[in-house]
Amino acid sequence: MANTKFNDAQWRRGNFNEESIPTDKQLTEEYIESMDSIEIDKCLSKIEMQWLDWKRGPMTEPRDIKPAQKELTKYILQWMKKSIK
Repeated sequence: MANTKFNDAQWRRGNFNEESIPTDKQLTEEYIESMDSIEIDKCLSKIEMQWLDWKRGPMTEPRDIKPAQKELTKYILQWMKKSIK
C-alpha cells in the first residue's frame, strides 16, 4: 500500500514513484472539515451551477466548451493563488 504522506526529501533525492504520491482516498481532508466543508461545498456548487447554466445556454457553441472550461479553471486557480496565502 502507498504511503499516506508525500515524502519531500525522497522526492528531492529522486527516490519516488507514483505510489509515494497520496491519492484522493489517502487524503484526510482534516483541514477542510475544520473550515466548514459544507459551506465550501455550497460555494463550489454555485460555481458549478454557473458553469452548467452557461454551458446549456442558447448562445453556447459546442466548440466553445473546452476553451471555456480551461479559461474558468485558470481564472479560479489564479484567484486562489492570489487570495489564499
